This record gives sequence, C-alpha cells and structure tokens, in this order.
Amino acid sequence: MSLRTPSINHVSIAGNIVRDAVVNHVGDNNVAVTTITVAHNQRYRGKNEKWQETVAFIDVEVWGALAERAEDFYKKGVPIIVEGNLKSNNWKDKEGKSHSKLLVRADRVHVLSYPEKKEQEEQEEQEEQEEKEEKEEKEEKEEKEEKEEKEEKEEKE
Repeated sequence: MSLRTPSINHVSIAGNIVRDAVVNHVGDNNVAVTTITVAHNQRYRGKNEKWQETVAFIDVEVWGALAERAEDFYKKGVPIIVEGNLKSNNWKDKEGKSHSKLLVRADRVHVLSYPEKKEQEEQEEQEEQEEKEEKEEKEEKEEKEEKEEKEEKEEKE
C-alpha cells in the first residue's frame, strides 16, 4: 500500500506593495488582471546575536474583481496580506532557452491600510476653488450690470 501526498497548495504572505498596480484587460471577456510585487521583510537573529533583516520580493497575480480594484487601492507602500496558491509560469525565450518563475495567484487580498486620497482631495479642493471663483465673477458681473443700469437710469432722468 502506498501513501499519497495530499494536494495542498496554499500561500499567505504579508508585506508592502512595491509599486502602483497597473490593470490590464485580457481575452475575449476583457477580464482584468494585474501583477503586483510584495516586499516581505523577515527579521532574524544572526550568528552574532544581532537582529538582521532580509527582504523577499514576491510577484502576485491578481484576476477579476480583485484586479478591478487595484488602481484605487494597490499603491506603492500599502501594507497587504495575500492569500492564494503557488503557480509556476514556464516559457521559452527567442533563443529557445527555457525559463520558469514561481508566483502567487491571489484568491484574497486584504488591504491593511488604504492609500491616502491626496489626489482626490486636491481635485475636490481645486473644483471648490473654481466654483468659488466662478460665483465671485458672476456676482461682480451682476453688480457691474446693476451699476450700469442705475447710471443709465440716472442719465435718462
């Protein structure tokens, strides 16, 4: 009787996003996809008992609805937890040399701290300022017209 190895392929990784996500759409169904890189810092005590740190950069492939949110939430420096499975990409280059790369295909992405809405806030402030200026210009124009009408009335009398 032989023992069978269970088929388990689950990865959980926590870290910070290395660069802003860019969403692409692929296939006939125009499915959203993005690849983000997560920097995972690992601290440990070295041989000299001093704390040391290594950084692992892990590529994460995100599909569908999770990828649609990417441009809004997956920003450089944002801390996340990714749950998914390992996937092996294999390809041959122009010279016929084989290559392979392991990455995580995300099932879940937990954003731990949402990126600042600076750009959105700045745009809203700019729009408010433009509205205020338009209102002031309109009021000045109306005052000017009233003044001209009043002067015309006085000239006629």
